[in-house]
Amino acid sequence: MAVVVLLLLLLSAFAGLAAGRRRALIPPAAAVIPCTVVGGVATGGLALLATAGLAAGVHLHRVVAETTDLSAPDSRGLTP
Repeated sequence: MAVVVLLLLLLSAFAGLAAGRRRALIPPAAAVIPCTVVGGVATGGLALLATAGLAAGVHLHRVVAETTDLSAPDSRGLTP
């Protein structure tokens, strides 16, 4: 079970990193309550963890996008 949870977090964080949009969080967040009702508390918890991983990936995407400036010169003074 622990391996499944870690794999779920890894995959959802990668999906958030690839998507990079906060709008991508709305459907998974909205699916947490139906998952809990239909599948039980354990399934709802996994859905919540997946949504948290997705949000972390989206946040990481934004941080990388803000700190990476390709038009700035590098340490040798060269521009790409």
